[in-house]
Amino acid sequence: MFVEVVSPEESCFSGDATMVISRTPNGEIGILEGHEQTVATLMPGGLTIEHDNTRTSFAISGGILQITGEKVIVLGELVEKIDGDHDKAIEIGQELAKKAFPAE
Repeated sequence: MFVEVVSPEESCFSGDATMVISRTPNGEIGILEGHEQTVATLMPGGLTIEHDNTRTSFAISGGILQITGEKVIVLGELVEKIDGDHDKAIEIGQELAKKAFPAE
């Protein structure tokens, strides 16, 4: 399936993938080829993409996820590629959300 991850500043990832993992208000979601069409809000945390026998993780402050069956589009508010695994991406994503949306 084709995956695109974009933020207002840049295209963060574009290419074929075997799985995408992220977090919605209903919990963590794993997306494989042929997934049911969905539009969901992404919660602050991690976004991990399996591709080319490797994993690439991003910290994300939140955003929108659209699944069309053969394509996954992630529109992130703040997206940062990280060195580390999905758990590290979750931690950094939650910190990004705190910076982006400080308590008033």
